[in-house]
Amino acid sequence: MNKHILITIFCWCFILTPFTVSAGTYQGLWIGQVELNKVNDTTSTTNTETPQPVKHVFDMTVLFHVHENGSVSLLKEVTMMQKSIQQDGQSMVQRVLITDDRLLPDYDGIIRRDGKLVGIRLGSLAYEFPVGQTQMPVTGSFGASQTLECTIVMDENHSTNPFRHLYHPDHQLGRKITRQIQLTFDSDQNSNDPDDASFALTGMYSETISGLHKISLKNSGSFKINRVSEIGKLNE
Repeated sequence: MNKHILITIFCWCFILTPFTVSAGTYQGLWIGQVELNKVNDTTSTTNTETPQPVKHVFDMTVLFHVHENGSVSLLKEVTMMQKSIQQDGQSMVQRVLITDDRLLPDYDGIIRRDGKLVGIRLGSLAYEFPVGQTQMPVTGSFGASQTLECTIVMDENHSTNPFRHLYHPDHQLGRKITRQIQLTFDSDQNSNDPDDASFALTGMYSETISGLHKISLKNSGSFKINRVSEIGKLNE
């Protein structure tokens, strides 16, 4: 299914579900695109540090969750499910965001597929987490003029390490790869919609990758992320 259609479904699921959120907060699930349009030239004889414009941009999907306490996590995959609750003596359903697949059997799906209720799943192929980790802590603050930073380390034994080869005896062990990611939000988030800053944010993305090449790879570009849910907790 097209990822833009999935985002639309997520938005409608959010609209049809009552939430109480304090004004001015960014809590919830955010998804968007990064357009990488600059990378350093590792073959240059004069400057291998400064990212240079490229002919073709590279798009990648990013997912963030802002907890109700303000902490931010980078997510690789998340599934929207629901659970039955009692409120004011009435039976209701409450949406939940699940990153731990072991918990999925404890909840109900929200859309019907082939006669069965299933959840709505969003994910990104742009990064890998350490085995067993479903979210990556992010430092910094979320919002206009703020900066987020995180470091993702892929160890030598990771199953998707690009230097490993399942059958080649000389490539049973990969190399440690470190990705240092930074997102800087634009100070001006204005638009024709006065509430837009609460639901869409733009800024600049930059990343340094070490371990792939003897010279660290540096890339940068712009990003835009949209809030598709205001659920302020994960896995509960």
